[in-house]
Amino acid sequence: APPSPSGQTAPMTDRRVTLQTVADHVGVSRMTVSNAFSRPDQLSAELRQRILDTADELGYAGPDPAARALAKGTTGAVGVLLTDSLEYAFTDEVAALFLGAIAQELGANGLALTLLSSTVSGTAAEPDLLPARDVPMDGALVYSCESHSPAVDWLRRRKLPLVYVDQTPVAGISSVNIDDRAGARAAAQHVVDLGHRRVAIVTSNFGVPAGPIADPLGHTTGHVARQRMLGWLDALHHAGIEPVVVTEPLSGEATGRHAAEYLFSLAEPP
Repeated sequence: APPSPSGQTAPMTDRRVTLQTVADHVGVSRMTVSNAFSRPDQLSAELRQRILDTADELGYAGPDPAARALAKGTTGAVGVLLTDSLEYAFTDEVAALFLGAIAQELGANGLALTLLSSTVSGTAAEPDLLPARDVPMDGALVYSCESHSPAVDWLRRRKLPLVYVDQTPVAGISSVNIDDRAGARAAAQHVVDLGHRRVAIVTSNFGVPAGPIADPLGHTTGHVARQRMLGWLDALHHAGIEPVVVTEPLSGEATGRHAAEYLFSLAEPP
């Protein structure tokens, strides 16, 4: 490499710099250089530092991560499959708290978190990139996704270790759920016990247009939404109450306000 203006040797940035290049400069084997990056306990501190300094001078950043993962049989990353938009991970309060807890636990164990969406690049029939199919990972959490999502199917076909969260349980896959039906039933019963008889329900659904729905159970999608709807209707129907049900495509303050404005515009608002 030509000298820099300061007189020091400039780092080599040629892509042909390899593990062998560093080994030749130091006068050691390829394995010794590899150990300096991945198994430092195998070398003396002085030799490892000399190898790292030489690699830095040559512009060598270390073994290719993809090749290293292939050799080790592990990527060190765990995927989290969300809904169609990754924005949901940062705009939904519950999703953000959930991911924060996951990241904390993975980080403490030296693992990385990879966010996945079910969005595809290319056509639906022949996608160029489908994260659930193409992104390297050691396992995945499926968080509140549609059970018929192609992305969920790809994760299962890859035979990765999976954990379902807020999903309909499937035999052979670990699931973490709460009793949404009992919780919703208790909430609705509280409303009934207060003496209310004109009741409305605002819920969110994937792929269902915003507005009133006459058949709540027939148009409620997603495990959590369906379990909650069952719980609310358990208590309300037992009390002889037929609620007005309004659905929104997303959950959030703005969509909740939109649904409330519709309800209060009715001739007899609940």
